[in-house]
Amino acid sequence: MITNIKAKLESKKIIVSGADGFTGRFVCKELKSRGISFSVILRPNSSSKWMIKNKIKFYFADLNNIEDLTKILKGNECLINIASIGFGSASKIVKSCENAHIKRVIFISSTSIFTKLNARSKKIRINAEKTIINSNLNWTILRPTMIFGSPKDRNMIKLINWIDKVPFIPIFGKGNNFQQPIYVRDLAWSIVEIIEKSETFRRIFNLSGSVPLTFNEIVKIISKNLGKKPLMLYLPYSFFSKLLSFFEFLGFKAFIKSEQIMRLNEDKIFSHIEAKNVFGYKPTEFKKAIFEEIKIYKNNDSNYS
Repeated sequence: MITNIKAKLESKKIIVSGADGFTGRFVCKELKSRGISFSVILRPNSSSKWMIKNKIKFYFADLNNIEDLTKILKGNECLINIASIGFGSASKIVKSCENAHIKRVIFISSTSIFTKLNARSKKIRINAEKTIINSNLNWTILRPTMIFGSPKDRNMIKLINWIDKVPFIPIFGKGNNFQQPIYVRDLAWSIVEIIEKSETFRRIFNLSGSVPLTFNEIVKIISKNLGKKPLMLYLPYSFFSKLLSFFEFLGFKAFIKSEQIMRLNEDKIFSHIEAKNVFGYKPTEFKKAIFEEIKIYKNNDSNYS
């Protein structure tokens, strides 16, 4: 059975959009590590250096241009769309897949659709998911939590850098709200693992870290790995969120956004039991994953993807 799936994957024509982003590069590496041939779609005028270096075939296309995208997709059997559906391109991508007669598609959404905040991207993602669900494609939607795993992520690296360089850390609120960040390697593994698994067709899976952790716990784990003991300053989050919102209205930018402060004070706990039962998802423990990221950070490896 496993041999049959491996053979199907190695012969399947797969194309990846959003491949040059943080998660996308890890998906490319996962595909290559399994000996799976594939090509990628890059944004027009974007750099192709990484793809050339890693000997990956690439095309340039605007995901909002149905005609151009259809031409590139023709002849492929599976599209892995890692490009954010929060940009409003989902309907165009679905239509292009239908035109190109691609049946198997994997889309990456986000557990951020469950936020109670009135975030603009929330509505776009929800509508995108509806479009995908209502299509006649063999789709799977994966909803990861906050993604981390190398100095090129946009999340944990900021916290690591702050704790490493500043003797104190402002914590907006009590720091007791839970987060469950996902290691990028676990997400990449999941994306590739489900390509040929028909039991994942037309289903949605939440993907989260191994266990929920409070922000305080995350700060302490990172501090210990860095050998630091920052002073933890607890600040009223509601006041500072409103203050930052006012400054944002005036056009000023701070190291943190008002919306981020509000989201830090929401519990973000998501079960991944369905993914575990259906395709064997087993997330890496946060302590182990963040240790790897900090090790790369300390080595100052700017070329790491």
